[in-house]
Amino acid sequence: MPLPFAHVDSWIFDLDLTLYGPEANIMSQVRDRIALFVERFFNISSDEAHQIRYAYWKKYGTTLGGLMAEHAVDPHGYLDFVHDVDMSLLQPAPDLRGQIEALPGRKLIFTNADAPYAHQVLAARGLNDLFDDIFDIHRMQHLPKPASSSYDSLCAELDIDPTRALFVEDSDHNLVPAKALGMTTIWVNHDAEAGTSEVQQFIDHEIADLSVWLSEIQTTARQLKVPYD
Repeated sequence: MPLPFAHVDSWIFDLDLTLYGPEANIMSQVRDRIALFVERFFNISSDEAHQIRYAYWKKYGTTLGGLMAEHAVDPHGYLDFVHDVDMSLLQPAPDLRGQIEALPGRKLIFTNADAPYAHQVLAARGLNDLFDDIFDIHRMQHLPKPASSSYDSLCAELDIDPTRALFVEDSDHNLVPAKALGMTTIWVNHDAEAGTSEVQQFIDHEIADLSVWLSEIQTTARQLKVPYD
């Protein structure tokens, strides 16, 4: 038997709802902060703000994309505002840290958030100083996943051979461009539901918990007497 994922030299991780679970309630805070920004920006009701938030998200991939395209909103000030959330809800994950540390090759973050927020999340989870780089929304030129150009930029800027890369992500549609490039794709399915038929073909492995999965593949490697090092 071959070493599991022996071809991989770049381990790419999404951030939110991948390096922590939905029980932390971080993303609901972010969504509320986005709606509050929209509410204050347009001086409208909360219900109207949520409608605009959702409409821009559907049209542009992020609410920020719509605000930038249609209202020239500064992305840095916007992201500082919407990411001002309670990080104490995140718990340190020493087991996850050890499992990621044991992986051979580079460890990278690919996120639609920005780097300052990513550093806060990683610090709260005890995963700081673990990843080699964070490819964030600014480096994507504010074209969020699943924009294929951002995957191209990721690979070009970080010198990634996609056929030797593995991408872990909780949004199944974000795996489509990754698989099209030749990456091995891992879907973190929090809802225990199969991906849509259009997307399922782009998912190589479906998991429920990142830490459990990493433990399993590393246990298999040890059983094969070819440990990751």
